[in-house]
Amino acid sequence: MRDKIFKSAAILAGIGWGISIYVTLVGGESVFSFLRYVSDTEFAYHPMLDYWGKLTGMAFTFIGLGYFFIATKGDRYPELKPYFAWFQIVCFVGVLITVFRIDLQSKIFYLDFLFFLGTGIPMVLTAGRTDQA
Repeated sequence: MRDKIFKSAAILAGIGWGISIYVTLVGGESVFSFLRYVSDTEFAYHPMLDYWGKLTGMAFTFIGLGYFFIATKGDRYPELKPYFAWFQIVCFVGVLITVFRIDLQSKIFYLDFLFFLGTGIPMVLTAGRTDQA
């Protein structure tokens, strides 16, 4: 049961991080339109921001692939599970500090909180344990 919980949370984390491939594959202006919508903020398209967004999207996609890997091959590498689990918690703390530091007005970050804690906590609680027969 613990393995199923860990794998399910890791797959959800993989989807959550991996969805960033959208930013990498789609044209810049449509990504900016989406970002304006979710942030409820007006800002102009700029090629350099588009470039950095694509780099970030690639990095996040790679992280997502890591979560898919640990969900499917985690039995071979059990020592990696806690690192993936705690990464979600560290990301939550980083986002929480950033939200308060920059006084973010948009409430979209609540979805990030839910994502990081909703996947991180189950993984932390099950990462170091194996199912016993």
